[in-house]
Amino acid sequence: MTKGGCLCGEVRYSIAGDPVAQLFCYCTDCVKVSGAAGYAAYVVQRGDLSIDQGVPTSYTVEARSGRKNTRNFCPSCGTRLWADLDTGVASVSGGSLDHPEVFQPTMIHCENDAPAWASIPVELASLPES
Repeated sequence: MTKGGCLCGEVRYSIAGDPVAQLFCYCTDCVKVSGAAGYAAYVVQRGDLSIDQGVPTSYTVEARSGRKNTRNFCPSCGTRLWADLDTGVASVSGGSLDHPEVFQPTMIHCENDAPAWASIPVELASLPES
């Protein structure tokens, strides 16, 4: 069982299964929402993620691909927790995990969109855009 939550502790979650992907995403949306060069995406089946405490606030955006992403964050401290993707997975923020070392990226995504100052781990495989 993997657990995580926000900075203030108001919202807590658990993940029952293993991740289906672990990657750094550099798309414009992920850079904006992370406030950093990219986003650490710990991707799990949505059914494996459960809310243990609190109620996150959400905001839905349309990705460049046309898919809908519902971003969930703490209503008190603003911590970005996960995005529910319309493909049935949740993209959990690697930084919100109780033990962030659980995040072991194997791929990068949208690296051509990364800010010029980003450090991109080129040794990782590139996930094609869909």
